[in-house]
Amino acid sequence: MIILKSYFPAPNVIGLFILLFLLMLLYFPNSGGLGIALPCNLEFIGWLGLVVVVVLWRIPLRVISANRQPLITAGCLVLALPWLLQARGNPGVWVLLAGWLMWMLLQRLSITSFDKRFICAMVFILALAQSLICLIQVFLPQLAGQLYEYDWLRNHGRPYGIFQQANLLASFLATGLGCGFLLITQTTHRAGTITCCLGLSLLAFVLMINQSRAGALGAGLMILLISLLHWQSVARRIITVISMMAVCAFAGWYITHHIQILIDGVPYLIARDYDASTHERWNILSITWQMILQKPWLGWGYGTFEYTFSRYVLAHPELPYTYSSVVAHPHNELLYDWFQGGIVALVGLMMLIGGWIKMVLCAGTRGRLRISYSLLIIPLLVHLSLEFPFYLSFIHFALFIVLLRLGCPDNARTTEVTTTFRLAGLVCGALMVGYSAIGLYANHQLTHFERDKFAEFPSPVPWYFAVQLDRAEFDAMVALLIDFNQSHNQANLEQYMQRAERWSLRHNDSNVWLSMMTIAQYRGEKEKLTRMKQVYPRLFPLQKQWKAH
Repeated sequence: MIILKSYFPAPNVIGLFILLFLLMLLYFPNSGGLGIALPCNLEFIGWLGLVVVVVLWRIPLRVISANRQPLITAGCLVLALPWLLQARGNPGVWVLLAGWLMWMLLQRLSITSFDKRFICAMVFILALAQSLICLIQVFLPQLAGQLYEYDWLRNHGRPYGIFQQANLLASFLATGLGCGFLLITQTTHRAGTITCCLGLSLLAFVLMINQSRAGALGAGLMILLISLLHWQSVARRIITVISMMAVCAFAGWYITHHIQILIDGVPYLIARDYDASTHERWNILSITWQMILQKPWLGWGYGTFEYTFSRYVLAHPELPYTYSSVVAHPHNELLYDWFQGGIVALVGLMMLIGGWIKMVLCAGTRGRLRISYSLLIIPLLVHLSLEFPFYLSFIHFALFIVLLRLGCPDNARTTEVTTTFRLAGLVCGALMVGYSAIGLYANHQLTHFERDKFAEFPSPVPWYFAVQLDRAEFDAMVALLIDFNQSHNQANLEQYMQRAERWSLRHNDSNVWLSMMTIAQYRGEKEKLTRMKQVYPRLFPLQKQWKAH
């Protein structure tokens, strides 16, 4: 077993890892969404707060710190600057700042070669655990429905593990695969080599069944780069493990394309069609680029993409794109940040990229293993270029920061840990644990009301519902309509229309529009109804169409 030989007591580290392992196997009922609307993210916030408390409680007065990375540190702050100016309606900036604080803390901690191997092993094991969940979701759909509320037909048989999104799972598996592949180049024991080979083969099999192009690309790049770096020393081992992975990947491909899964007595294939998705995403990227060129300096504002993109498409019917579903992200983080925050956000992002490139170049002077550690974030970088993982999974965000730190070399001198720094960190960790507990309770309450058709929904809403933000606001709007159906209180309709109009300036929801049109007809607001009737079929062409009552 690899033991973490640093100033952390091994039992504490192992205990924290076991806790995270168990948390990533558990599923709490929820209604989907992103960010703090997902219980797995709230669980991780609590676990991370506990880690901060344990680390700062045990950290010595003087530690060997990492080399400062001014480009990365400054880039994060520059990226957050335009976001902070609009933070009231965009709480995601606080997650970015929390990531920056996590990065600053990690830079103050010495991470030895033993620690790096332990972290890679931990990521590898967590990825294997997700693979086991995936096997249940694909081949035991009834059990998966009971354990994880997994709907085989809605997801076309594509597993998503605990992340509730197939591409999130893919990038996590690809990252675990990269960590495991690096471990096998360093393993000297036969049992460890065999274990890693079997684990990597399982990851390759599940990744193929998942059918994520971003995940496959990230995994392929990692395997290629690590193989090139370590070919001279362990060529035979690399050939063996790649051969085993190739066989398992082919088995996964064969199953997706030729083996039918019975669901309620009806046979289905898992294979997906990529052509429509590729064409749609290319059009989204092209339109986003056109919009950026219109406001390259200041951007369109944070939290506005979903609304402004849809209205831009509707205002330009000549574009080769038909708006048929909600588009909340252009599937490219560089364009997304530039679109929202303008040139300042772009500069911040470029500083972050430049800092990582500098780190890789510096690692090149310190040996092949150093370079390998600095490249472990590649699967997540690929995912950032094609998806939006950090808004959906805080686990991915924290994993990105930790792996980035692995490629950062340590200083030869020590740094003093002040009492103020220690106390501030302990307070932050305790607040994270408290926030996690409150958020999980709010999620439980909201999920209960949603599944109970908002019976006895509290009014006014409890203060702790504020941690669920948009979700609580949406539920409160629905509760107003349900209460009106029983009480016929006209004030409910007025409140609903005011909230729904504000909501619709940021989000596109067909049910909200249908309710607004019905209320407008009921109140005799003919002009408003006419405008909405003209826009609705273009904004929601595939949804239920409104009929006069």
